Parts: sequence; C-alpha cells; structure tokens
Amino acid sequence: MGKFKRIWHIFSSILMIGYAVIMMLYPDDALTDVSFIVSLILLVTGLKYIFYYMFMAQHMVGGKVILYYGVFLFDLGAFAVSIMDQSKAIIIIYLIAVHLFAGVVDIVRSLRNRKEGYPVWRSDMGRGVINVILALICLIFMRSTDVLVYVYSIGLIYLAVLRIGTAFKKTAIVYIQ
Repeated sequence: MGKFKRIWHIFSSILMIGYAVIMMLYPDDALTDVSFIVSLILLVTGLKYIFYYMFMAQHMVGGKVILYYGVFLFDLGAFAVSIMDQSKAIIIIYLIAVHLFAGVVDIVRSLRNRKEGYPVWRSDMGRGVINVILALICLIFMRSTDVLVYVYSIGLIYLAVLRIGTAFKKTAIVYIQ
C-alpha cells in the first residue's frame, strides 16, 4: 500500500468514526441516514462490479458470476432507494443480512485458513464472530430503531479501526529477479 492510500485510509477512517459518533448522539435522525448510506453502498458496489465485468471479468473464467453479483447488488440498491421513505424494515433487514453474511464468510474463511496453517485465521474469526453478534443484536432489537442505529455505529467504528490498523501494517514487497 502506497503512502497516499495509507493517508486516505486513515483520513476516511477518522471521518467514519466522527460520523458514527454523531449518529450515536442523534439516533432519531440517523435511521434515514443509515438507510440512505446502505442504499448508496449497494448501488455503488453493484455498479463497480458491473463495470469490472465490462472491462476485465468478461475475459475471465467465471466472469459472468461477477456480472450477476453486480446486477443483483444494483437491483437491491435500487429497490432500497425506491422504498426508503416507505419502509424502514427493509433497510433493517438489509443491515441484518449484511452483518450475518459478512460474519459467516469470515468464519468460513478463518476455518479454511486454520486448516491450511495460516496465522491470520484468528483475526478473521474475531471479525466474523463480531459481525454475527451484531446481526443477532439487530435481530433481537429489531423494533427499537435507536438500538439499530447504535449497532450500525458500532459496526462503523469497528470497520474504521480495522482500516486504521491495515494502514499501519507493513506490507511485503515481492521482487522478481
């Protein structure tokens, strides 16, 4: 990771922490912001995968899966934007699904890494368990919007701390001779 990217990771992480703290201080207005952010992230991620398919992945084996994934995420984002004012429950379900899916993927990855003897399996397992716990807390307190905003803010702070840690981690450079 270059210096500019490290500085960008630290700066954006500080902004994420600040925004999470603001959402925790004003949880009544934050649910609309959370629904907008989740919808925007789904739309942008879907577009990113669609463009990646158009310029790179169409020439790869299994590239159509990337296209399908991008179209699916874009559709979810468009659906979330269209019902953002009408139903907050859908956004809450999206939040639960994202945390649960990310947690399960991290846990499965950590078990595979442990079996192969990689030392990073502990951090993947920790990240996966935290995401599953956040999804369960969201599921338990689904009717309380304040708790959901707090859970989203905690997840945002956790992600920002991980990004700061990644920015300070030394990266190995492989030279080919």
